[in-house]
Amino acid sequence: MRTLVVLAIGLIALSCSSIKVYVRKDENADFSQYKTFAFLQRPPEERVYGSLLAENEMIYGIQEELEARGLKADTVAPDLLISFKSKAQVSQKQITSTPPMWVTPMWGLYDPFFWGPAMMNSWTQRQTQLITEAKGTIELFFFERQSKKAVWQGAAIGNADNPYENVRRSLQKLFSKFPLKRLKPYPKYDL
Repeated sequence: MRTLVVLAIGLIALSCSSIKVYVRKDENADFSQYKTFAFLQRPPEERVYGSLLAENEMIYGIQEELEARGLKADTVAPDLLISFKSKAQVSQKQITSTPPMWVTPMWGLYDPFFWGPAMMNSWTQRQTQLITEAKGTIELFFFERQSKKAVWQGAAIGNADNPYENVRRSLQKLFSKFPLKRLKPYPKYDL
C-alpha cells in the first residue's frame, strides 16, 4: 500500500512539470508611460511549435495579459513592439526495469503455478519502455518603438506535449514577472 501511495505522488509530481522562467528588463525604462502595443510581423514558417493553434493562443494570450494591465492594441503608433519565438526539442529515453523481488515465487527455482522453472516466467523478466519527452521554449521581446531598444524580455522553458495548454501557462508565469501588475483577475479556463 505504501508503495502505491509513493508511486501516485511521483506520478502527480511528474504531471505537474514546472515551467522555468527567466526575465531581463531595462532598469531605465519607465513602464508606466507605455499605453499601447503592437506585434511585429512574423514569417509563417516561424509558427509557435509549428502549430497555427499555438500561434493564435500565443497572440491572444499576450494581448489578454497586456490589456489586463491597462495597455491597448494600436497598429498605427504603438509605444511597445512585441516579438516572440518558440522552439521545441523532442527527446527519447529508454528505461529498463525489473520487477521487485517479492514478485518472484516463494518456491525458489520451481514455480508450480507456471509449471516450470520460476526464472522463466513473465513476472521476472525485464521490461523496457521508450519514453518521448517534448521540451519547449517561448521567448518574448518588448521593444520601445521610439528608441528602438529592448526594454523587457523573458523566456519560459517547460513541457511542450500540449502546446495549447502550455502556452497559456507559460505566458501566465512570464507575465507574473512583468513590471506592470495585472488589474483584472485571471479568467477561469477548462484546461
